Amino acid sequence: MLSLPRESPGPPERAVVALVASAGGLGAIASVLSTLPPGFGFAVVVAQNMGGHGGRLVDVLRQRLPLTVEWAVDGTPLRDGVVAVCPPRTVLELLPDGTLSLAPATGPGSGGVLDALLTSLAGSAGERTVAVVLSGMGQDGLAGAQAVRQAGGTVIAQSEQSAEHASMPLAVTEAGVANLVLDLPEIGPVLWEVARLSREVDWSQTPLGLVRQWPAQLVTLVRTVLDSPVGMCLLWGPDLLQFYNDAYRLVLGAKHPAGLGRPHRECWPEAWHLNEPRYRRALAGEAVSLEDALHPITRHGDTENAWFDLTFSPLRGDGPAPVGVLVTAIETTREVLGRRRLDLLSTLAGYTRKSASGRAALESFVGALGDDAPDIPFAAAYLTDPTRQRAELVAAVGTPAGGPLAPHTALLSWQPPKWPLAELVATGEPVLVPDLARVFRGVTVGADGEEPGCAMLFPLGERSAHAPAGVLVLGVSPRLPLDEAYRHFLVLVAAQATAALTDAVHRRRQGDRIDQLVELDRTKTQFLSTVSHELRTPLTLLLAPLDDLAAPTAGVPAELREHVDVATRNARRLLGMVETLLDFSQLEAGRVRARSEPTDLARLTEDIASTFRGATDRAGVALHVDCPALSAPVPVDPEMWKKIVANLLSNAVKFTFAGTITVTLRELPRHVQLTVRDTGVGIPEDELVKVFTRFHRAPTTRSRTHDGAGIGLALVHELARLLHGRVKVRSTVGEGSEFTVWITRKQPPGAAVAEPGRVHRATAATLAEAAEHWDTDDVPGPARPARGRLLVVDDNRDMRDYLTRLLSPNWQVHAVGDAVRSLESARRDPPDLILADVMMPGMDGLELAHRLRADPTLREVPLIMLSARAGEDATVEGLTAGADDYLVKPFAPSELVARVAAQLERRRVRAVADRRFRALVAAAFDAVFRMNPDWSELRELDGRGFIADTTAPSHSWLDSYVAPHDQPGVLAAIDEAVRTRSVFDSVHRVKRVDGSLGWTHSRAVPLFDDDGEVVEWVGTATEVPGPDGRR
Repeated sequence: MLSLPRESPGPPERAVVALVASAGGLGAIASVLSTLPPGFGFAVVVAQNMGGHGGRLVDVLRQRLPLTVEWAVDGTPLRDGVVAVCPPRTVLELLPDGTLSLAPATGPGSGGVLDALLTSLAGSAGERTVAVVLSGMGQDGLAGAQAVRQAGGTVIAQSEQSAEHASMPLAVTEAGVANLVLDLPEIGPVLWEVARLSREVDWSQTPLGLVRQWPAQLVTLVRTVLDSPVGMCLLWGPDLLQFYNDAYRLVLGAKHPAGLGRPHRECWPEAWHLNEPRYRRALAGEAVSLEDALHPITRHGDTENAWFDLTFSPLRGDGPAPVGVLVTAIETTREVLGRRRLDLLSTLAGYTRKSASGRAALESFVGALGDDAPDIPFAAAYLTDPTRQRAELVAAVGTPAGGPLAPHTALLSWQPPKWPLAELVATGEPVLVPDLARVFRGVTVGADGEEPGCAMLFPLGERSAHAPAGVLVLGVSPRLPLDEAYRHFLVLVAAQATAALTDAVHRRRQGDRIDQLVELDRTKTQFLSTVSHELRTPLTLLLAPLDDLAAPTAGVPAELREHVDVATRNARRLLGMVETLLDFSQLEAGRVRARSEPTDLARLTEDIASTFRGATDRAGVALHVDCPALSAPVPVDPEMWKKIVANLLSNAVKFTFAGTITVTLRELPRHVQLTVRDTGVGIPEDELVKVFTRFHRAPTTRSRTHDGAGIGLALVHELARLLHGRVKVRSTVGEGSEFTVWITRKQPPGAAVAEPGRVHRATAATLAEAAEHWDTDDVPGPARPARGRLLVVDDNRDMRDYLTRLLSPNWQVHAVGDAVRSLESARRDPPDLILADVMMPGMDGLELAHRLRADPTLREVPLIMLSARAGEDATVEGLTAGADDYLVKPFAPSELVARVAAQLERRRVRAVADRRFRALVAAAFDAVFRMNPDWSELRELDGRGFIADTTAPSHSWLDSYVAPHDQPGVLAAIDEAVRTRSVFDSVHRVKRVDGSLGWTHSRAVPLFDDDGEVVEWVGTATEVPGPDGRR
């Protein structure tokens, strides 16, 4: 620490170091002295306040230290390089002539010994005194330390954390006397620096001469500068002689200590042409300031760039003219670098957005660095080829592409002295490469052509099985230290590069996926259009003879007429679906154009709605049609309008089970408004945005049928758009839905009024006829001998009727229209076999399978699933859900009958085997039971009159059947059996049917599945005599 020297008569001034401690401080004293360098040539005084117990102090220190250690002797001079130790119970003082004075200590505790020593040093050595207060008890030494500080000397206190007894140093610290508070290991090295600086300037050889000859004003100013925590330099007089404090030494660097007392021009000849004008302005009375001034400094032994805010203020004396200049320096390096690096990161983010490929992204990224990025003097980016185990250069900046620092091709197996790509690939972590100037001799980088310092290599992008997607080489400025902030900045730069590369690769992949989806969509649309066209011919050839057969004059026998009606109805339904698919495919292909003609829209809407009257009557739903005549015909494509109204009504009937469906048509100033409102199940809020999406079907919405392709409402939306209108839906779950369509009333000139209701009824009639058969009434089959009872579950009425007719000759059939009622029916009267469709509204067939297999009373009932979903995945899904068989529509009737018969035969064989097993067990044992794997549930118990049978699975079986006093033993036997997966064996008392207690021998064995897991325990219980011989 710099301090102001003070001359006095007598011997030459010297630095004096005093180490003071109390009892228990010997270790601290020895530690400090042991860390002094071998050439420490200053006088040292040691005093330890420990009464009469320190007689061997010198011997101990001599054994531990390489220094010269002696007892202090009265009247002898204090010598440099010698450690003088104060004897016990003695007051040691330094006299002004440099000799030592010793006197007996007085008082019961010899208090004040340390204060006396430090006070004498303050008076005799003044500012050259360095007092070190070490571990000790009490406050002896505080007054002396205050005297040293007032004399301009330096006070160092041991830190509280490192002191064995902290009272003494803590008192000095809390009083604000200590210049420095240091941990014990740091004190020795700092002492060397402080003592050296206190005597390294010979002021007698400077223009100012001895300190006692200085002007009083200068002395005051120098003391102010030295005490300031801010970096300050006082330039005094016309020669601008330099005085500065410790904080300003950073600016001086290697020019310290030679710069003390020297003229500024001699100390800074290289910067005089810049600074001289500023000093002249300050000496003229003007304050001058510089912000973020670049100034190379020497810090940690290396030269580095630093930035400072500098102010040049005039110092006024007794006269009007300034007598000097006060320079203050506040370092702003961190702020300057922070702003500069943040700007670069922002620039990089802007340059690398929306690149078409990974190569383009890295080229833009490296280009954004430019040739003049001071924090990154050079950079190179590579894309890796893991297959060929190499990396190819994409771009380089600050160094020639293809040069030593940026070769066109780099092998991923490279080791130092080349780029260590092998380490980067192996670890996936950044790698620091030091000493580039030594490895790549003669190479320069950056705009200034400097020798490279070091570099960091970063992996880029998503890592494949063998290597990262790319590699980024970032040069480190040789003019800046690679500290934590610098490393973090480079990591962020590499993260920007990774983000740019990854974003570009993902964008390219996304673009390829979009192109593939567009092509797939186009192909699908073309396929639907072609297939729909191709299906029209066979459907026409089917419908024509079916219509002939359905005519009253065809003479079809009554027993076959129902079959003909079903075939005709479903053929027309199939034709309607084909027409809808064709319409939608043509809409998507852009081949549909609205052909508007003036139309009586009210009459056309009423006619279309009337075709649904039979469906709503059958469903028990009221249909209200409110379509008053409009003031004029409306230009509309009648076929499109018919499809809009029919699809909205079909949708309303499908989801309305009670209440009303209302169709209204209103005339607005510029539009016609159609509203179809129902009191159905409603649409969940999160589904409203999807209702007009093609092929979308709300997964959990209750409906009359699962029939349909999910394109009716999407078709409505597209047709309304083609008619220059729009459609909107409002809905509340449990209350109903309202669909509103608006089309323009603007009428094209010269259009003729079309006759409605005659040629546009076919499609509406098809939809209405289909809706009439969306009931879910149970369909009992004709009574048959009880060879087996089947439960058929299908939401399509025609399919239920067909299956009932097909299976009734052999079995008793009961058919229901939804899975929920089928589950209720099965639980009420378990069937011998269940035949269920997969696709049904509400609970589908897969969920029904899960429910059946989870029900103890129904888990053994065979289940055959019917589905229009072909393919191995669909079959596996059905069988995994719990189905015993899976049949894809359309199927041969004989195949279905055969599969039903096979499943019933398997069930009969299992039943026979079960009866035989039960008979065998009944003959051998008094009771048989089944337990779940952890024995928490009694699944079944046949007590054979000994114990009461179970009517349902029980979780309270222990209390119901086992005597309370025997329960701990039974539980212990269960725990052992479950833990060891071995036989359960226990003799205990049980509750008989009559309520009395009887002894039984219970045994159970575990049953394992194919994976070796216990699925069940099967056991028996036999009545045995008790300990007293009685049962």
